[in-house]
Amino acid sequence: MRRALVLACFTLAAAPAPPVAAKPANGAGAGPPQIDCAVFAAHPVAGMDAASCEAMNRSQAAYWNAAHDPAGARPGDDQMTCDQINAELMQQAPSVTAPPAEHVAQAQQDASATMAKVHQLEGEAAAASAQGAAESAAAGALSAVNPIAGRAADAAAMAHQQATQAALSAQSQAELAPREQAMMRDTARLATDMSPGLQANPRFARLIDLADQKHCRGMGR
Repeated sequence: MRRALVLACFTLAAAPAPPVAAKPANGAGAGPPQIDCAVFAAHPVAGMDAASCEAMNRSQAAYWNAAHDPAGARPGDDQMTCDQINAELMQQAPSVTAPPAEHVAQAQQDASATMAKVHQLEGEAAAASAQGAAESAAAGALSAVNPIAGRAADAAAMAHQQATQAALSAQSQAELAPREQAMMRDTARLATDMSPGLQANPRFARLIDLADQKHCRGMGR
């Protein structure tokens, strides 16, 4: 349970930066950047709806405030190693309420389903690429015998490859978009779950922030 709790907290610290404009939380330089959710939700590759975006904004603000609360700081924090941070995180974890097990399970399920779909689409793309290479090779062989027919075959092969790539791209977007949105909703829900515990224990939030700054890996494992 401690490992699951620590890993869930990294949802707040390591959330991906949005591909659209952000605004300061309470004026320039005050608090974490807040996503402009209206722009973000309208972005064609955002993968997040407005409600999840607003939830992430609230959670990021709560995390930032907790991580920068003077009550959570200790002398020598900046010199801590990743092993030291990890050890103290494990000590602090029992004082922080973990997200509901069903929320964690849903997030894991959605992540697994997304990865399975990605692997499937990658396989289809590789097969299409191999077919395109074979068509191009056949056109090249034909050119050696009949240059005119070879050029026609090469043009036909190129057109077929472009059409296949466009179809695969459209398929990927259509099939991955709802899965990506589900993962972003899961992320927002886990972040919301963790916010009260981090606010109640600013030391835990500070340690998560330190681990993120130092690019620590394998935390809680």
